Amino acid sequence: MTSKHPKSLDLKPLAPYEDRLLNALAFFRTQRDNSTQARHCLSMYLRQSEARIMSEVGFYAQEIGLTARELLELIYQDPNQAQSLIQDKLGIDIFTVFPDES
Repeated sequence: MTSKHPKSLDLKPLAPYEDRLLNALAFFRTQRDNSTQARHCLSMYLRQSEARIMSEVGFYAQEIGLTARELLELIYQDPNQAQSLIQDKLGIDIFTVFPDES
């Protein structure tokens, strides 16, 4: 697989309570700009949640015959291809399991 970077995620605003929690966390961490610190807080959460996230990736990877790392990269580079592989092997449309909230 070639290393290409997908379009950046466009995150919708957080719910009011979570927005306040993230702002409070950023406020107490450093005197950096709050949005910069909030990004660092999100990164910290992702690193701390890696085992849970990768166990889900690993489950689907095993089912479709890839390593967890290969599926992780495929999701990053081409989520439509990852979804197609999962749907072909398991008959599950991942994109409809958690529908868009909009």
